[in-house]
Amino acid sequence: MDAKALLLLVRVGCLREQALSSWTARADFGLAVAESATAAYLRLAEQQIPLSPERPAEEVYEACRAALAAAPGDKGVIGFLDSTLPLVARLAEEFGLPGCSPRTLRNLTDKTWARERFAESGVPGPRFRVLDATVAATADRQAAIDGLAFPLIIKPADSSAGRGVVRAGNAGELDAAWDAAAPFTKAGSLLAEEELIGEEISVETVTVGGRTVVVACTEKLSTRGDSFVELGQAVPARLDTGLGHEVRDIAAAALKAVGYDHGIAHTEMILTADGPRIIEVNPRPAGDCILDLIRLTSGVDVYGIAADLALGRPVDTDALERTAFTSGAAIRFLTGEPGVVRRIDGVAQAAAQLDPARERLVLLTRPGDVVEPVTTNLHRLGYVIAVGDDTATAVERAERIAATVSVVTSPAAPGEPPARRLPSSECWT
Repeated sequence: MDAKALLLLVRVGCLREQALSSWTARADFGLAVAESATAAYLRLAEQQIPLSPERPAEEVYEACRAALAAAPGDKGVIGFLDSTLPLVARLAEEFGLPGCSPRTLRNLTDKTWARERFAESGVPGPRFRVLDATVAATADRQAAIDGLAFPLIIKPADSSAGRGVVRAGNAGELDAAWDAAAPFTKAGSLLAEEELIGEEISVETVTVGGRTVVVACTEKLSTRGDSFVELGQAVPARLDTGLGHEVRDIAAAALKAVGYDHGIAHTEMILTADGPRIIEVNPRPAGDCILDLIRLTSGVDVYGIAADLALGRPVDTDALERTAFTSGAAIRFLTGEPGVVRRIDGVAQAAAQLDPARERLVLLTRPGDVVEPVTTNLHRLGYVIAVGDDTATAVERAERIAATVSVVTSPAAPGEPPARRLPSSECWT
């Protein structure tokens, strides 16, 4: 009898309940999870690889390497977080695992590298400059972005979840934006891009042997101010036929430009007045429960496809091309005023409106947590997923139910004990 295959997940991150549910339900492979020993998700895995809370890179590598080396059968590895992609590439290269080129995975952690490949291949995007984060003099910083038109988006070349993405509306705001973005880059590089104006969408794709199939287009609700935080997603995106084809073509061209020829990808764009423009390619499954929304509306289990691709198993791309949506689904995130969480109102009322078979309310905070200004996706406090006959109905429903829930905060009182980490470690480590 052949040995059972092993799928290794390197770090779970957050909002991945359905991925683990999909994978633990399958009998054709075992699931190993390498994650902080404090993480609630760890206990769901058949094989648990507990890591110290600081998760030093070499410790993670050695623990994952040992698990793969001990697996007698087929094996595969998946990373949900951008920060884990170099490690995934290293393991894939060492063990000869299925997937796109490890070199491509490593390169795609650098947004400047990807932006240069898009420009070389004619994939439409904003004008940009690559910046040295260590430059300190205002005159030198101004010279570095010469030729670009404000407003600019300044962001780290190697960060994710909206961390360090800052808007500079004019030359007078450049120093503050530069200083806010610089701490989030490990490589020492920033990217300055002319701001793209329009609605934001993402394109969820499956690529096998260089053939890319678009599974869904996702419309997004994001803050548009000093920082950029995603507060909602909806599937399928409401695009007319011509625009839908254009978006799909650009997504496929972007993946080809960076050499991504095998795997799941999440490609972000802005629909400007001049047409769709590429923001970035993420060589991993989408976050924010987007793949849950796809399953609710089309029945397609992208998590299952990701597992099959990672294990080198066949995927029917012809069937994926025929994907049809029978409803709409949306997620809306909860936020709160800065302060300490005192109570959370409206949970019972919100829950009473949900269809428990298809919809859910999840809280990512609790009384005693600190609520900070919403400047990254990590500052969101919970979410509602709702469905409807179409996308518009699902969005309206998700927003109405989410508005029922109120995270009540107030400033810390004199002498009050230090508050717990935001959000709770069970959800976010």
